[in-house]
Formats: sequence, structure tokens, C-alpha cells
Amino acid sequence: MGRNVRVLVVLAASIAAAMLASDFGGSHGAAADFELAMVIKETTNPYYNATLAGAKIAAEEIGGTAKNYGPTQSSAQAQIEIINNLAERRVAAIAVAPSDPNAVVPAMKRAQKLGSKVITFDADSAPAGRPFFVNQATTESVGKFGAGKLAEVMSYKGKVAIVSAQPTAANQNAWIAAFREELKKPPYTSMQVVDEVYGYDNEQKAFDLTVALTTKYPDLAGIYAPTCPGLPAVARALESVNKGKGAVKLAGMCVPSITAKYMLDGTISVFYLWDPVKLGYITYYAAKYFADGKIQGKPGDSFTIKEGKWPGTYKVLPNGEIVTGGPLQYTPANYKQHEY
Repeated sequence: MGRNVRVLVVLAASIAAAMLASDFGGSHGAAADFELAMVIKETTNPYYNATLAGAKIAAEEIGGTAKNYGPTQSSAQAQIEIINNLAERRVAAIAVAPSDPNAVVPAMKRAQKLGSKVITFDADSAPAGRPFFVNQATTESVGKFGAGKLAEVMSYKGKVAIVSAQPTAANQNAWIAAFREELKKPPYTSMQVVDEVYGYDNEQKAFDLTVALTTKYPDLAGIYAPTCPGLPAVARALESVNKGKGAVKLAGMCVPSITAKYMLDGTISVFYLWDPVKLGYITYYAAKYFADGKIQGKPGDSFTIKEGKWPGTYKVLPNGEIVTGGPLQYTPANYKQHEY
């Protein structure tokens, strides 16, 4: 009788320990239990529907689930609260696209201490907040591509204004810095950047700022708008003051679903992005393999997708980035192939 009691006590203790480990993230590797929480800048941006679609494709391939979490308007404070809530839930992995690269770092560190694996995607935080960043394309390639394409349609001369998202948006700031650096080179010496304004990922603000730019600079020749959903708002603003249809050349970055019609009517000369579905897909693989312990998240780490939507080997570079691709220009011939 005593022996049976001891066996039952040991068994009960084992079960309790297993339940405790599960509650505190000790079983992140189990495919059925794995969740990737994607903390996005705002839920109203269709771009993040595309990244989530890619993550869900990956989840179907290797198990688990992916969900978007974010505010309806871009807000660092709202993201902090979301990350804290996810950390309390002991979610297996969190991928953050920060509105502010520094503000979210304490919450990201706290989530890591509570057992979640935390990375960044689409936009980076300060390096102290994450082991690696899943980047859609190199900063230089994005900025250089935009400068070259806008210069072509402007015949390499004229005044340029920039409509960005917000001053704290790390990715836009980096792309714009690369854009400006490219324009310093000899082919572009007759082009001049005269202003930079911020629409804060709000279509009405981007619209109003664009109208103000056309008033402030009557001879404005071009606008670069690496902001979504800001780009289509800039196009509508130009049309509202009879500066559309190529009167002011417009280049920028956004998804085809809300932008293509302004390309087709001639107001947007060039728009591009990368493949956001692939970005979400690789982010999911990286996060799950990190949670499973298959990679440590250190420079030099790599993982290989042998079969799936986007097979290949993906490596954490010395700068802490996994780069998933490069710029993709949308044209009348190809935009229907990208349903996002």
C-alpha cells in the first residue's frame, strides 16, 4: 500500500511539473501549441494582411498558428501594451514590426525574460531588443531603387519632396537615408530634395501634407513616398490640385490592392515593394526554428527550407539580419499577380 502511494505521488509531481513547464513556455517546440504573434504597426494597413498570409502558409507546412496583433492607428505605446499582454500569456514567439525602434525595447526584453522568443520583422528595433531582424530587402537596395526609378521619370532634374510615415519609423528613415545618399552621386546632381514631411501612416494627414507641398513649391517636380497607405493618399492629393497624371512625378512604396489604380491612371509613375507574403513566410520559419532551438539567433546561424513555398537557405548575417529578397516593381503587366 505504501509503495503504491509513493508511485502516485511521484506521478502527480511529474504531471504538475509538466503542466507548469507548459504554462511558462517550456513546450514551445510542440508544433500544435506553437503560436507566432505578429505585432504590427496598424491593423488597418493591408500590407500586414499579406505578411500574415505568408506566415500562415509556413504554419501549414511546419505546424502551429500565426496571428496579427496591433492598434488601428500606429502607436508605440499601444504596441508596448500588446507585447506585455502577449508576454503574460507566455506566447511561444513574438515578431515585432516596431513603430518606434527604441520605445518597444523594454517590453521586448521583458517578454524574453518571461520565456517568449522575440524577433523583429519588416521594421527593426534597436539591436538590444532582439537577436535578429527578418528584413525584406537591404536598406541600400530599397533606397537606391527608388532614387533611380524616380530620376528616370524626372529626366534627372528638378525639385523633390519626400512624404514619409513618421520620424521614428526606422525602416522608412533608413530607406530615405539611402535614397538621399544615392541622389548625391553624379547622375543626379540636377535633382534637389527640398522637403521631408510625415503623414504618420494616416491617409488624411498624407493627403493634406501633399497639398501643402504643392502650394509651398509650385515648381515641385517629383515626390518620393515610401509609405503605405500614404502613397495612394499622395496620389489622390496630387489629382485634387491638378498635379496628377504625371504633372508631378510620383514614386513610392505600397501594396497593389490600394495603389494600382493610380499607376493605371498615370498619377503614380513608379511603385514598388518586395514580396510581403514571402517576408511573412520566412519570418514564421525563423521564429519557429528559434523557438524550437534549431537556431540560436546568432550571426552565422542558418536554416534550410528543403520543401515548401520558398525553399532555400536563410542565414543570420553579421549585422543581425536575415534578408528575404529585394525590391519588386509593380507594373500594368504584373500587378494582378500580387493579390495583396
